[in-house]
Amino acid sequence: MIVIAFLILHLGLQDSAPHSLREFVQAWCIDCHEEPRAKADLDLAVLMDRVDAGEMPDSLSRMLDRLVRRDMPPPGFDRPPDSEYRAVVEGLEQALRDHAALQPDRPRGTIARRLNRHEFGNTVRDLLELDFDAEDWLPVDEISNGFDNSGDVLSVSPLLLEKYFTIAELLARRSFPLPGRATPERLVRRGGDLSGSGKVARRGDGWWMSSRATVRGEFVLDAPGPYTLRVVVSPQQAGPDPVRMAISLDGARLGVVEVTGASGEPFVIELEHRLDEGAHVLAASFVNDYYRPEDPDPSQRDRNVMVESLELEGPHESSFPSRAQRRLIDRFGPLRGPATLRSIVQELADRSFRRPVEPGFVDQLLDLGPPGDPPWLRVRDAVTALLVHPRFLFRIEPQDADDPGGRPLDDWEIATRLSYFLWSTMPDDSLRRAAASGELTTPSGLAREVDRMLADERIRALGDHFASQWLQIRTLPELRPAESLFPGVGPSLLSAMHEETRRFFSEMIAEDLPITSLLDADWTWLNPELAQHYGIPGIDSGGFRKVALEGDEQSTGILRHASILLATSNPTRTSPVKRGKWVLEALLDDAPPPPPPGIPNLPEESHLAEGASLRKVLEQHRADPNCAACHLRMDALGFSLEGFDAVGRSRTMEVNGMPIDDRGELPDGTVVAGAPGLRDQLLQGDSLRRFRRTLLKNLLVYALGREVDHRDDPQLVELASRLGNRATLRRMVVEITRSRSFLHRSGT
Repeated sequence: MIVIAFLILHLGLQDSAPHSLREFVQAWCIDCHEEPRAKADLDLAVLMDRVDAGEMPDSLSRMLDRLVRRDMPPPGFDRPPDSEYRAVVEGLEQALRDHAALQPDRPRGTIARRLNRHEFGNTVRDLLELDFDAEDWLPVDEISNGFDNSGDVLSVSPLLLEKYFTIAELLARRSFPLPGRATPERLVRRGGDLSGSGKVARRGDGWWMSSRATVRGEFVLDAPGPYTLRVVVSPQQAGPDPVRMAISLDGARLGVVEVTGASGEPFVIELEHRLDEGAHVLAASFVNDYYRPEDPDPSQRDRNVMVESLELEGPHESSFPSRAQRRLIDRFGPLRGPATLRSIVQELADRSFRRPVEPGFVDQLLDLGPPGDPPWLRVRDAVTALLVHPRFLFRIEPQDADDPGGRPLDDWEIATRLSYFLWSTMPDDSLRRAAASGELTTPSGLAREVDRMLADERIRALGDHFASQWLQIRTLPELRPAESLFPGVGPSLLSAMHEETRRFFSEMIAEDLPITSLLDADWTWLNPELAQHYGIPGIDSGGFRKVALEGDEQSTGILRHASILLATSNPTRTSPVKRGKWVLEALLDDAPPPPPPGIPNLPEESHLAEGASLRKVLEQHRADPNCAACHLRMDALGFSLEGFDAVGRSRTMEVNGMPIDDRGELPDGTVVAGAPGLRDQLLQGDSLRRFRRTLLKNLLVYALGREVDHRDDPQLVELASRLGNRATLRRMVVEITRSRSFLHRSGT
């Protein structure tokens, strides 16, 4: 077996040492890593059997990482002499390199990928020139390999397909209204036309709310446009506050209105809102019930409200022509005949499928409705069909039947890969022209378009979707630190924290800065609210701006960003474990295994014993041999960030009044002191090499939409070689777009 030959050749050790990887494992590792109680779910007996059978499992790479760091076997166990470590590491590295070199010189395959919800929303925006928030309509996408654009998990369930049909009809109506003057109409719902839930009862034509309750009315509109939403109520005021009503449309709350009118007097609530044609549900909810039967003033004992009617009035102006219609009219002229209709449908189909479509397919789209229908209605039917078609919802790169081993991508496929990698949306007109002329399959044409796209403001999408997921801060706006401990850290500040990191990443690309700036930059982007949070003076007005920072602790790039420090904390305190795990996962591609079952969680800060520090609690935690192997390194890295509290502010004292100790000792005895120490540790030797490779690997995973494993090592080695030691984010992106993996479709 060729793999066995590699291992015999490259794992020959000293005369006094074991003469095979199996013997090394048997001597030093098998006691802990064999069923029925294999630590970290790694059964090395099974792994060695697979090696003997001629396989090269992924677990060998992970095993090599632990041997390189000398953290296996863990402290407290007998350990091999350093000569044996060196020999087994060198042999295993060479075996893996030789195995990779024998792999076929072709990229691994990618499967058809559905547009994730962000890509779907962006594509709709650019195709139909329409403001559309996909997050309001589509569920969160699954994550695989750290990102939500992986073909492995972007499937379509029956429920999701039904959602797409609903959205397609909505978007087609909104984008292609029918011509004609607006004829405002007033629609009124009262009495039996309404329905209620909660503490509500009919009283004549009104609905009486004696506690929290909701009244709803359904309206069917014939035309889109701006409408007046009207709710007529009669309050029964009591207590210190007026009646409050929450107004909702189609399940989404529009706002809460105070009913300031006198008791028994009609009060009119009016809101303006743009609506599509079709069915809508307007609802009014009583949200602040009040009841004090012992109040000496009878008029102040009970707060209630009567809903007299729900109304819609409009449209107040015609929605025709929409922005999409104006663009098409400007290009093809007024829609008055079959030739113009065909040209418009052809244009929309080509853009939807991100390549020219066959004439026969355009015929099918034109046959969806009766020929006598108004022309814009036929366009609307075609767009509805396009938005649910697999060639719109999926990025499909067909396999070449004549060459099952793979093929180069054509210009249109390259354009699509580029646009979704860099901009998370469909190709723009310039990219489509380059594809149509064949420029993208030439090195100069490809380079020209990539440079243009990197300079475009839409490159912000790479920070929004790649960087936010790589750095594990995408859910930051949803986090809620304990308000009692961190007052003022609300949605606005959380959004500013997120924006700081995204702008920082975009600046790295725009200025072509070395990737080391991610860890040692002495600048950032701040607005007044975030500057005040950090305690940085001199930023009192305006929006975000680039700011120079002073001091060694501040010259630590993203390591001092509140977005990351908060995302790796608990609601009430910092978490050296989470922060250390983040360093290992995000920066060094060395995720620790899940904790063994039955290991208790650490207490929150408020539950620590009097005078105890988090460091002492973690020391007790590491005393458990089941925890020590991973926590020795992970905790040391995490403790270096203890100079920042749970919401990212510099500090010198813990919550319980004990001084901060932000030193951590790695298993090899290296002391990492504070964020500057962590920065220095990451920017030297093997750590810097791993950091470069981790960022490059994550970018490649995101660009390809699939897992990257040891079979991709030759490609990663080639890319790293091209980049050299002065790698920048911009150059990494450019080299990936030039790589064989990016420009080819494999048959496997």
